[in-house]
Amino acid sequence: MDGRLLNLYVIAFYKVVFLVLGFIGNSLFIHLIYRRKQLQSRTSILQCVQCIFHLLCQIGTVVSGVLDVGTLYRRNECLKRIAFYIFFQTAQGIIMMVIVLDILAFVKFPVFYRRLSSSAYIAFVTVPVLAFSVFTTSLAIFTTNDEFVYSCGPPFAFDAQTGVYYNMLFILLGIIVMILYLILIWIFQTSNQNRTNFLRTIKRLQLSVLIFIFTWFFGQILGFVVLRAPEFSEWSGMMFAHTVMSIE
Repeated sequence: MDGRLLNLYVIAFYKVVFLVLGFIGNSLFIHLIYRRKQLQSRTSILQCVQCIFHLLCQIGTVVSGVLDVGTLYRRNECLKRIAFYIFFQTAQGIIMMVIVLDILAFVKFPVFYRRLSSSAYIAFVTVPVLAFSVFTTSLAIFTTNDEFVYSCGPPFAFDAQTGVYYNMLFILLGIIVMILYLILIWIFQTSNQNRTNFLRTIKRLQLSVLIFIFTWFFGQILGFVVLRAPEFSEWSGMMFAHTVMSIE
């Protein structure tokens, strides 16, 4: 067994482990929100949707790295397997930003937020997530080619340059989320509002943001470094394959 194949089997093993852990963790969170009415809010529902997107992304990592261990794909063949993964990874990144914006709107414009009808709220939340996810997946369809790739992950379904732009886009989303979260913290420190309720809201968001930054965001940065290497070799592909666990 050569080094590349051994590396892929190691990755396949912990992809399955993370899928099981992710299923348990996300399911417990959704169940908690469902059972406790006092925890149910627009923000918590968005977080439940994010949990579903995360599970679908984890399934995507299994489809592209467990069921086909050792298989070498062309970009267009890879895209056929993981198009849904690209869609939900994009949706997961956008909905994280939407969640932070949702809390920011709740804090800064409470009257408008409470008066906003459910249908209008759903439209405000759904349209950008769907539009951006459809656009990104369509971009992959139009830019893919028949080059061989060493790792079948979302950036590799695009052509080489577009894959870098795709990666840079998610780094930008991560930066925006961090800035918005810091703005929320600053508002908390300077606001005269009910600090108990505000603190509860911030703490509810804190875990999601920390996980997002220290796994998903840093994983995108590592992926960008690998993609921008002067020579993208088989070993670079093997290294990039490990980052999938932090950006799923």
